[in-house]
Amino acid sequence: MANPWLLGLMIAGLAAFSSNGSADGQEAYREGTVTNGAAIVGEARYAGSPPGPFVIWVKKNADVFGEKLPDERLIVSRAGGIKNVLITLEGIKEGKPWPNHRPRLANKGGRFVPHLQVAGTGAQLEVVNEDPVLHNTHAYLNGRTLFNTAQPIEGQVIRKPLKRSGLVELVCDAHEWMNGWIAVLDHPYFAVTGEDGSYAIPDIPPGAYTLTAWHEKLGPQQLQVTVKAQEQKKVNFAFPVARTATPPGREVKQ
Repeated sequence: MANPWLLGLMIAGLAAFSSNGSADGQEAYREGTVTNGAAIVGEARYAGSPPGPFVIWVKKNADVFGEKLPDERLIVSRAGGIKNVLITLEGIKEGKPWPNHRPRLANKGGRFVPHLQVAGTGAQLEVVNEDPVLHNTHAYLNGRTLFNTAQPIEGQVIRKPLKRSGLVELVCDAHEWMNGWIAVLDHPYFAVTGEDGSYAIPDIPPGAYTLTAWHEKLGPQQLQVTVKAQEQKKVNFAFPVARTATPPGREVKQ
């Protein structure tokens, strides 16, 4: 279960995730055609010397997964780019439609794949076990269980609705090192940084917004941005040296 420290970061840095038309009286996001849209591009970078790569020593089913796995909670390239930083544009009420994408989460190789992904509010999540061992996908939203499902059979598929927006934390009760995240959003203006730490959010209606960057180990950041029609604005985020501890109950040897 998510610890209070992590929940505090989620609430402070990503409060807009929990807002939707039905919950707080705000008008729901409206899909339409964006003409002369702007783009925000940039990088998430590590301020200190690049750490890692870190590994997790496998304590269970090592005959299947091997003795160690890469620790995806903090991945920094040699050039300092940070992978899996969630970038979201807050304060947007209407714009481009959601892409035609069905979220899928795999228990694969002793990890959640992908480690971080984004889904639209109301989407149907497909959870599949691709390993020949028991997995138990336990999802938390705002510190409470969203769903908790066992998949003892390789190839077994379960579908779960994502009815509310927010940051969903994923753990496997059968393998304590496994963790992952699903950001459930009310609008499609987001990006997840790649291996080099870069991101791009296109087709933005001109206006003033709050741009939020969140990383599970490094915390949240926010910047105010204004974009004009057809403008490409570069916005970089610099994260300080990792200062967070592994959540209690999920200690791993690195």
